[in-house]
Amino acid sequence: MSYFSDEEMKALTERLAGMTNPVRLVLFLQTFGCDTCATTKRILEDLPRANPLITVDEKNMVLDTEDVDRYGIVAAPGVAIIGDRDRGLRSYGAPDGYELLSLLEGILLASSGDSGLSEEARALVATLTEPRALQIFSTPT
Repeated sequence: MSYFSDEEMKALTERLAGMTNPVRLVLFLQTFGCDTCATTKRILEDLPRANPLITVDEKNMVLDTEDVDRYGIVAAPGVAIIGDRDRGLRSYGAPDGYELLSLLEGILLASSGDSGLSEEARALVATLTEPRALQIFSTPT
């Protein structure tokens, strides 16, 4: 059974119509101690219906430790958003409500392969000599 109504699915399809390249969502779940894992799974399972360029690979946080380490996943549910290469885009928590918009933006960014940064910002980033982590937290309140 679909998580989204027909009207919502139509809106998702329209929103993801701008995808130009495939995107793989690597979904990390765990059976115990994760209240939002089932909801997240249902949401992500619907996304390939909205655009066939999206695929979803499900991993287990406890059993697939090599993949957890490879993608640097720190909590479940966690999603690695992978386009032509892994650019470190990650999403945590159930992508329901406002959080779904952030996930969709991540998918579109991964599909385009373009960060959207200005040339000035790209030049500044190019001067970094050590790895950096950028975390963005969102809440409607």
